Amino acid sequence: MKVLFLVPPDTLSIESSVPDQLEKRREFRQRLGLLSVAASLEERTGIRPVFLDVSVLGNSYSVLDAELARAEEPDLVGMSVLTFNLLDATRTARIVRKRFPKARLVAGGHHVTLYPEETLRLPEFDFVIAGEGERNFATLVDTLGRHGGRLVAEELDAIPGLGWKAEDGEIRLHGERDNGVDYEAIPPPAHHIIDLTKYNNVLAQQAHVASVQSSRGCPAACTFCDIRKTKFRGRSAEKVVAELERLVRLGTRDFFFVDDTFTIDKRRAIAICDLIVERGLDIVFKISSRVDTINPDTLAALKRAGCYRIHYGIESATPRLLQYLEKGVTPDKVQRAVKWTRDAGIQIYAYMMIGIPTETRAEMLETLDYAVKLKVDYAQFSICTPYPKTELYRRMLADGIVPRDYWQEFAERPEEGFRVRFWNKDYDEDALREIQDICMKRFYGRREYIVQELRRLRSVREFVTKARVGARVLFPGVMRAVDKTVERWRDRGDLGEGVAPAAGVQPQAG
Repeated sequence: MKVLFLVPPDTLSIESSVPDQLEKRREFRQRLGLLSVAASLEERTGIRPVFLDVSVLGNSYSVLDAELARAEEPDLVGMSVLTFNLLDATRTARIVRKRFPKARLVAGGHHVTLYPEETLRLPEFDFVIAGEGERNFATLVDTLGRHGGRLVAEELDAIPGLGWKAEDGEIRLHGERDNGVDYEAIPPPAHHIIDLTKYNNVLAQQAHVASVQSSRGCPAACTFCDIRKTKFRGRSAEKVVAELERLVRLGTRDFFFVDDTFTIDKRRAIAICDLIVERGLDIVFKISSRVDTINPDTLAALKRAGCYRIHYGIESATPRLLQYLEKGVTPDKVQRAVKWTRDAGIQIYAYMMIGIPTETRAEMLETLDYAVKLKVDYAQFSICTPYPKTELYRRMLADGIVPRDYWQEFAERPEEGFRVRFWNKDYDEDALREIQDICMKRFYGRREYIVQELRRLRSVREFVTKARVGARVLFPGVMRAVDKTVERWRDRGDLGEGVAPAAGVQPQAG
């Protein structure tokens, strides 16, 4: 069977809660979920899939059309769907079906895991896979291949997490999901089927960055997080470092560990760092962590191995709001971890949050002052937003703050024009965006901060990139007007496909 993995253009992504100064996507990361499924498919069936990432090839539907016109007709097309790219995924599926009417379309990913039946009922998809897809996608391909593409109900119905449409249109969905993949046993993501030079990160030290995932799951209880209280599964240090070595041979030396919390198992984290040093890998990397999973020994090991930045979810300066979010940390723990990290010579990227239910304007500005006082290197001020099926969303529905399940409505009927709502009873969206702009300007507009960043510059490329981000932060109204003008020109065809709105930065995950 011929299999195509497809990453749609990112043009209809629904608005998020991060500052819109950081929302214009000018960084690109490898899609590790799809690449992991591709690697397992290749190992189990011998089929080497084609991987088409339109987001890095020009990020437009004309580019998608051109690439599909050159592609060999596939039997199966797989896409990873997030709630935020559902509109692009469905539009892309319609285009694929028109170009390749015999191909079957498979949707997986986090949105499908949350809304499997709703996604399957959309006309664009023939199959859905909820939960982890490494084993089940390969099983689906093998099953279809052995039966010449015929839908054999007794075999399809036996695949955990699989949903499919019978010939008569009946919806069939396996109730159980595969959420227990042996993470040590599956092969590393299939980086060999993509061009790594297409991927970058605006705050990276090198021109090109590879994403690496060494673990899945996080047992923490943060109410706004969609992986709350999930089992931590980490790969061994040997497997992790072997993957880094393969990526170095492919020409990459800068890495972002996208683990939700890299340092939950401190002994494993230190073992990875020690092995990087032992193997003589000349690399740099950044991680995401929690302030209560860090100590001086772990930080020293990270620094020795090449870690140059840690992303911490600090969220708020107010203890009662931290308790509301069930962060499980206190300001004292935050200050201690930040001091240890700074003393270790590692940069700090702080995720801060404003607009938490019952939070006052004064408390939001205290969070800004807190970030400045902590002397973190970078800060992102997001607006508290209840995302689909999180504990925060359930509570806000129960408390009547959110009057109806509008995420469910969107999953059933995804329509352009949908907007994320903040649902704060004391502040409307304009007020929250205004406070968000104030936080960004005051944090990044400080004279001492600008001088610090100028001293850190290592190249003209980095200067240009950071200057554009700075303009977006300090002059948001002007840059929004520029973006709208560029988008109008592009819509009229006055600009080439490679021209993008004024460059910003894609928000980090973790």
